[in-house]
Amino acid sequence: MTRYFKNEMKRALLGKSALISFLIALVVLVISFLAFLGFPHYNVFWLKRSKDAIDVFINIRDNLVVIFPLLATIIFSDSYLLEKQTGFTKFIYSRMSLKRYVWIKFTVNALTSAVVGCAASFIMLVFLIFTYGIGIRFATERAIGPFSYLLSSNRLGYGLIVVLTTGLCYMTMATLAMGLSAWIKNRYLVLIIPFFYYILCGTLLEILGVNFIFNLNLAQVYGLNYISTWQFLLYPILLVLLGFSLFYRGVILKNEKDL
Repeated sequence: MTRYFKNEMKRALLGKSALISFLIALVVLVISFLAFLGFPHYNVFWLKRSKDAIDVFINIRDNLVVIFPLLATIIFSDSYLLEKQTGFTKFIYSRMSLKRYVWIKFTVNALTSAVVGCAASFIMLVFLIFTYGIGIRFATERAIGPFSYLLSSNRLGYGLIVVLTTGLCYMTMATLAMGLSAWIKNRYLVLIIPFFYYILCGTLLEILGVNFIFNLNLAQVYGLNYISTWQFLLYPILLVLLGFSLFYRGVILKNEKDL
């Protein structure tokens, strides 16, 4: 079990899909940084007197808010479906229990997506810290939302929370996609349905007023704004549990008869 878990983690983290997801996120952050900077009309250091690394980081990561669900799901969420289509799952089932397989596959998907999601943001944050430093400037950003009080007391801590929040949102979308993969045979639908759910919750449900009852807009979690701390924690947990429930039922209960 331990060897299989390690091999799966290695396969997921070092796979082509993880690399593509990481590079796209990093490129988007770099382009966003250059656009925010006003490149090529201004040099890298002209912002230094007005904004610090955290201010710049908060601004440039907003451009990932639309595409991160897709970047999250392409990493490893379709791995079960691909293994099932090739018949590899029957080989695995002959060597370990279904429940153990479900736990390992789900855990690897969740951890890998979170790590890849954090990686690009963390690298950009480190670059910005070395470039602009950390400290309150005259044009410092003012945030409203969970942990916003840290912007005045522990700005580095807030920046790290933002990075971890990115990983949390990646994990949420990836686990939801993996849950769907146990029920949907088309891998492309598995990868894009969470994206459409994400867009639907941020648009139509917002217009209908559903989000005033319970905010289903994951973009608010990603942006750390306009939601309470308990909603920030509860909503991703509920989506992860939904993803696990779908995956567990789909693999163990629905497919048990096929073994």
